[in-house]
Formats: sequence, C-alpha cells, structure tokens
Amino acid sequence: MKQNETKSPLHLSKIRKEESIPDKWTNTINDYDNYIKEYIKHYKKALKGNSNSTTRYPYLKAKSESLSKRLSKAQKKGLLKEKQLQKILRIQLKIVNACCE
Repeated sequence: MKQNETKSPLHLSKIRKEESIPDKWTNTINDYDNYIKEYIKHYKKALKGNSNSTTRYPYLKAKSESLSKRLSKAQKKGLLKEKQLQKILRIQLKIVNACCE
C-alpha cells in the first residue's frame, strides 16, 4: 500500500511560480496587443492630420517597440508557449496590414 501522498509547501510554491510565468507573458502579450491597437488607431489619425494623435503616436510606438523587444528576448530564451508565439505573430501582422492600407 502506498503512503499517503502529500505535497510540501515548498513544492506547492514551486508549482504556483511555474504557473504564474505563462500568466506574466500572457499579460505582456495582451499589453502589447492593446498598445498596437492604439498605435494603429493614432497612426491612421495622424496621417489625416489629427494633432492629438500626432502627439500620442510616438509614445505608443516607443512603448510597443519596447514590449516587442521584451517578448523577442523571452522567445529566444524559450519562455513562451506555441499559442503565445502565434498570438504575437497575429499582432505583428496587424501592424503590417495597417501600414499597407
């Protein structure tokens, strides 16, 4: 008969930490997606001459590029799941499509 299997608090904290890592990157990817949406919106308005969008556009571009670099480093280290990588590619495709319109 097997002994009653119990998990130590140390083991449970390790599991929680491992589970929180994908959540961290998922949140970062969601932030990236939101900045890209705002960036595209203000990019299009800036092209039409909207002065408010012209002033916000550079900030959004810098922030989205910063998040992109962070995600790229995570990808190189193998910290992202396949599903997360696919979402990043879809986000980057939004930029390409918006610039080609």
